[in-house]
Amino acid sequence: MSKKQLYIAYGSNINFEQMAFRCPHSKVVGTSEIKGYELEFRSVATIVPKENASVPVLIWELDGRDLPILNRYEGWPRLYRQEKMPFEMNGKSYEGMAYLMNHGIISPPSPQYYNTILQGYRENGLDESYLETALENSLQQEQLIEEEFDEDYDLEDDLQLKF
Repeated sequence: MSKKQLYIAYGSNINFEQMAFRCPHSKVVGTSEIKGYELEFRSVATIVPKENASVPVLIWELDGRDLPILNRYEGWPRLYRQEKMPFEMNGKSYEGMAYLMNHGIISPPSPQYYNTILQGYRENGLDESYLETALENSLQQEQLIEEEFDEDYDLEDDLQLKF
């Protein structure tokens, strides 16, 4: 019998098709929210601490046979780390494992990646406004970086350096 654990998914792993391919021995047990965190895009999804925020999540019963595959997909331990997090489901308290990104800057996801998560939100009846807010924040951050670059960049200075 392989060991099972509760896995907290908030990104592309809330998509049934994605997880059926990656973790065929695991099953959904319900939805919940992680309080005190918000969804953030750093090209891919992560959650970060934020007071008075929450993130809708899908809870999986992860089969031990699937964990090595999921670890590889998540880039554990370099890209993501595993953290135990509390959540409530059906009036009871539980603890599950979530992958949180180790570092990176806020940046928008690819349309394909975003749509994979959006499909998962719809499949599970999750509030899409959390996903939309994370996308808007990443697009605003990208715009700020571009504006800052444009202000700092001076074509004349660049040309003088070349000649």
